[in-house]
Amino acid sequence: MNYSFGIKPIPAVENGHIFKGDNFCQLLPHTKILEGITGLKFINCNLTNCDIPADAVFDGCKPYHVSFCPNKHPKFIEYGLAICIQNCSHVSSIDTVTIDGTVVDEVYYYEDRVVI
Repeated sequence: MNYSFGIKPIPAVENGHIFKGDNFCQLLPHTKILEGITGLKFINCNLTNCDIPADAVFDGCKPYHVSFCPNKHPKFIEYGLAICIQNCSHVSSIDTVTIDGTVVDEVYYYEDRVVI
């Protein structure tokens, strides 16, 4: 199931529940999910930006955290991601377009940033 970005609410589950192939991706790093539930197992799930209960086990997946750039993922703004300025912290490089010695444009390239 796709529970990413709150599109579909994460269901209430019993202790010891096993999730297989589910997408829990969250917009913001370190979003707590399934707090208070013990003995959970995640198999081949997308746990991007999820803080899962400390005793949870994962197989074929691992939680990791990123700061998504809305300039790179404009659709994420619909889900509540804050808008970034053009020259934000996600800029990986800038190409300057120069004609006859005059800068006429700049092209920004963005990348999501890993968060610890």
